[in-house]
Amino acid sequence: MSNTPTTAAAHGLGEMSMQDYISLVKRRKFWFIFPAVAVTIAIAVMAWRLPNIYRCEAIILVQPQKVPSSYVTTTVTTAMADRVAVIYQQVVSPSRLKRIIDSLGLYPEIRKDEGVQSALLTMTKAVNVEQVTAMGANAPAFRISYKGRNPAQVAQVTNQLTAMFIEENLKVREEQSYGTSDFIEGELKKVEVQLEEKEKELNETRARYGQDLPESGQFRLQEAAALGQQLHAVQDKITQDQQQEADLQSLAGSTAPTVDLDLGASLAGGTSQTEELQAKLNSLRSRYGPNHPDVRKLQAELDQAKANEPDSPAPKVATPSARKVHNPVIEAQLEQLDLDIEKQKERAAQLQSAMKQQLAGLQNMPAYKEKIDSVQRDYDALEGRYRALLNQKMSAETATSLESREKSERFVILDSAQIPERPYSPNRPFMIMGGALLGILVGIGVALAREVMDDSVRNEREAERIVGAPVLTGVPEILTVQQLLHSAWRLGGVAVVTLLVAAGLGFELAYFTERFL
Repeated sequence: MSNTPTTAAAHGLGEMSMQDYISLVKRRKFWFIFPAVAVTIAIAVMAWRLPNIYRCEAIILVQPQKVPSSYVTTTVTTAMADRVAVIYQQVVSPSRLKRIIDSLGLYPEIRKDEGVQSALLTMTKAVNVEQVTAMGANAPAFRISYKGRNPAQVAQVTNQLTAMFIEENLKVREEQSYGTSDFIEGELKKVEVQLEEKEKELNETRARYGQDLPESGQFRLQEAAALGQQLHAVQDKITQDQQQEADLQSLAGSTAPTVDLDLGASLAGGTSQTEELQAKLNSLRSRYGPNHPDVRKLQAELDQAKANEPDSPAPKVATPSARKVHNPVIEAQLEQLDLDIEKQKERAAQLQSAMKQQLAGLQNMPAYKEKIDSVQRDYDALEGRYRALLNQKMSAETATSLESREKSERFVILDSAQIPERPYSPNRPFMIMGGALLGILVGIGVALAREVMDDSVRNEREAERIVGAPVLTGVPEILTVQQLLHSAWRLGGVAVVTLLVAAGLGFELAYFTERFL
């Protein structure tokens, strides 16, 4: 039975007249006032209870190097934003922040209650670095800010952080500059050693293959031609000695034999005609060959002489001297010719070997040239790298001098931190106004919710809608003086409890909010 009135009340909100709304406000005014006041008081107490937070900031200008970069190129090429990010991580390192906390006595309550790590985390959150923008573009400057409760300490910490940024930037730039110079110096020494080794290898290669280069090709051709002429002369000498040897052999066959007196008397008669012709034929054959006309003519005479000889010649008395004929002069000359021929043949073999070496050198010239060119290219590359490193070393030394004399890009304080006169947060008027607005919304919500949940009949029109019949008359609620006093006391108690609860809630909110400031 209770569902029907509730539904009617819910649907009746959209069909209410102005008089009904006024009646609703009068009826639910305390359901609106108490939540609204409670929320407003809670926010106001929280705003009053929160500590003052002061914020200081300093602006650092990135001043370009005083010497034009076309004259001296800096070795520090890192972008400003990247370099600031690296310096920020170094500045807010725990070791450096702890030195600041210990020297200024920051965050005593947090260090006592929660430890040093919580204090370091709180300070890290309080430090902020951002790039300055001007006319919608990033300016060559950045802002360092710090938040804290003590305005004098906030300004002091901000200035210390600014000095640390400037000092760290100089340190980073010098380290990069000296590091670059040392690296180039080390590379230069390594390349110098490699260059000396390659130069030694090049000299050895040139000494080994110097005569096999195309430049010496004409010399090899001339040497080969000279060797050919010498070989031709040796071969002519061999032919001449061989011819002379054949003549001596022919002469030895045609002359009278020499009698060996130690063995007895010589033969009674000389050599036969056939033997003389045979000796002459052998001599001519060795000199002119078998097809020479004189050889063929002598061959015919020899054949005729052999045909005219008797079949059974008279036997000759064989004596020791007839069986062994000696001519010491001719034999000595033949022996000397044999020695000369052997020497000339050895000389010819040497000349032929030398000619083959010269011709092989001509054929291998492209391969030897490629070897020397390969070593030369490596040497030229190392020499070019050495010169480039030498130029880089000079540039790095100049850039290092530029850094040490503070003529390069550096950080300059454009606006130092001043002691703030007003707190940065909390914005108490804004918080109270926001709390009041929130309280009004909460009060309206609570009043409407209470009205929708109330299933009582509040006027004649609702009664007619429920029973479906006209109402004859209505009896108003009549309260006694005692009931009115009881109602007033009850409202007063609710108001006091609401104020106390709101104040306590405000303290709690302030406590928890303070931990994140």
